[in-house]
Amino acid sequence: MDELTRARKALAKEREEIQNRLRENHRYGLDDSLNDSVGELSGYDQHPADLGSEMFERAKDAALREHDLLRMEAIEQALRRWDEGTYGQCARCLGMIESSRLEAEPAAALCIRCANRQSQGVQSHDRPIEEEVLWPPFGRTNMDERDYTGFDGEDTWQAVARMNARRDPDSPIDDELYAEGSGYVDPIEQISNQEYKSQLPD
Repeated sequence: MDELTRARKALAKEREEIQNRLRENHRYGLDDSLNDSVGELSGYDQHPADLGSEMFERAKDAALREHDLLRMEAIEQALRRWDEGTYGQCARCLGMIESSRLEAEPAAALCIRCANRQSQGVQSHDRPIEEEVLWPPFGRTNMDERDYTGFDGEDTWQAVARMNARRDPDSPIDDELYAEGSGYVDPIEQISNQEYKSQLPD
């Protein structure tokens, strides 16, 4: 049996394994509703985190099913090339695909050189839209280099840091953290609870 025939048998065997896997686990359980899969009457529970683990498993199952379907498509294309008589021929340079590559990856459509050239040029642009404004930090609201005296993003961060800081009242004020004062706006706000209590009638 030659190498190409062995590769075709490996493809047919892998296709059958994927078909059996998808059939036996009902396409990773995605044929059933989420409520049925977790045994709940309703997916609307009292807290959004109640079904967090189930949603994670659901997303994982969807990814596994998609992987199987993409692999099945690659196998079907390789078997079509076999029927057309072009199996083992590189789809880009039309040269022969190395036997070692076909042995490792029977569904390969490109030779090693063309596959390397293609993978070098691949750059994912499928990124979350939020990344456009997350870098650099305070990219949209940092006005330090401009003639701007308003409350910018850096000021917001400093205000949050001041609110979250726990300070001993007897310790000196950290000028960097409390640049705007001792956590109060008007001097009247310095009056302590004890001073209020001392003014109350007996």
